[in-house]
Amino acid sequence: MLRKKLKHITAISLVSSALLINGCTPEEQAFAAGVGTAVVVASVYSYPHYYGNPYYYYGGRYYYGGYYSGGYYHYHGRRYRNGHYYNRGYRYHNGRRYNAQVGHYGHYSNKRQYTNRHAYKNERNVYNGNRDRKVKSRERTDKHRNNDRVKKDNNARYNKTTREKKNYNTNKRERTHTNERSSRTRNESNSRRNHNSRYR
Repeated sequence: MLRKKLKHITAISLVSSALLINGCTPEEQAFAAGVGTAVVVASVYSYPHYYGNPYYYYGGRYYYGGYYSGGYYHYHGRRYRNGHYYNRGYRYHNGRRYNAQVGHYGHYSNKRQYTNRHAYKNERNVYNGNRDRKVKSRERTDKHRNNDRVKKDNNARYNKTTREKKNYNTNKRERTHTNERSSRTRNESNSRRNHNSRYR
């Protein structure tokens, strides 16, 4: 019995080390790391039970004893997706790996952290509140910029229209003045012609 267990542990070590050494995806690394960890009883809890062991957080529950591969958590013949798999300080979600953060997505490294989870929740709310305020401030700034841009465009259009009207009126006055002068010149020429013809 002991010999079988030793063979099993040796095989697991070889598989996990081979996967970790060769270039592989974060999911494959998660699977290899999970295989190399001490086996725990397959179980589901509404709170963290085995600290320091891989687990899957899904729907507010903690799953132990399964394995993560191909973006799915395999547990008792079922596959779960869209949850968060934790192993060795990393969080795996939808095929991507992130650094695990205490108090985020059900992650607590020890019992004390879980007992003080409300403090982490408050910190997260403060962080989210600050982030929302930054987003709103950025939105207000963008809105003001857009308003300024619209005002500037309107002013430019107004100035252009005013210039065009002014130029039109100036040209009209010049045309009128030119026409009047031409008419006066013609009249004077006709008057002289009539005067000359009268005295011939």
